Parts: sequence; C-alpha cells; structure tokens
Amino acid sequence: MTNLINTIESTLRSFKLKSLYQTVLSFLAIALLVTTTACNGSEVASKANLDNPPAGKITELYKPITPEVGGMNNYSDVDPRVDTSKVDAKVDRLINQAKDLERKDTNPLQQIKKEFDRKGIQSRVGDTADSVAQSAQETAAGISEGTRKGFANVKENAKSFKDDVESAVKKGY
Repeated sequence: MTNLINTIESTLRSFKLKSLYQTVLSFLAIALLVTTTACNGSEVASKANLDNPPAGKITELYKPITPEVGGMNNYSDVDPRVDTSKVDAKVDRLINQAKDLERKDTNPLQQIKKEFDRKGIQSRVGDTADSVAQSAQETAAGISEGTRKGFANVKENAKSFKDDVESAVKKGY
C-alpha cells in the first residue's frame, strides 16, 4: 500500500514540475511575441508609406522590360521571345479559306453541276469503266491462282492418303 502511495505522490510531483515547465515556456513565448510585434511597428509604417508614396518617389522594385498591354497582370499573355510568325500565317490562311468557303455556293445541286462541268461525264464514265475492267482482271487472276494452288493441294493430299493407306496395309491393320 505504501508503494502505491509513493507512486501517486511521485506522479503528482512530476505533473507539477511539467506544469511549471509548461507555464514558464508559455510565458517566454508570449514575451517573445509581444517584443517582436512591438519592435516591428516601423515596418508597418513604412508599408503604409509604400501604399501612398510622396510625389516624385520611385517605388517600382524593378524596371519592366515589356510594355503593359492589358493581359494578365497588365502584360501580354504571350511570351515575347516566342516566334509566332508561323502561327499568324496559318491563322491568316485559315481565315481566308473560311471566307472563300462563305463565298461559294451552298446549294448542293449547284455544287454537283460545277463538279460535272469541271470533269465531263464522258471522262467520268471512261474512268469508271477502266477501274471496273482492272478490278475484273485482278479478280480473274486471283481466281486462277487460287484454283492452281487448290489443285496442287488436292494432288499432294491424295499422294499423302495413298502413302498412308499403303503403310497401313503393310502393317496389317
């Protein structure tokens, strides 16, 4: 029992010491905070002077190298070191192309008529006939080649079957 009482007393003493230590530490932290805040009053006053500088005083910290044009933060959104001439040329070309498309006919029948006028019906029919004839020739060549390969396959399979039958007969199955 005395052991338990001694343990409780030592625990209470350590809490009191820890509490005293924490109290002193808190007091020093508050004192440090008060002294640093009180000593920085001149900085707050000088900041107020920057917001409302006297006439003729230069307050810019650096000399800007690009003119203010009104983008983000009053400067251009494009890096001035980037060469945009190719992009500008492409934009101009696309704008001109769009304007040309606006000027063209929007009626499908007129577009078809212009297409037929550009390349006559006779030449279109001739081109189609040539492509059909070429396709027929390619198909015929493919069929004859396939037939030749198929016949060779059948011949080889028949020979293989004959050999298998002969070997089976020799073995006596």
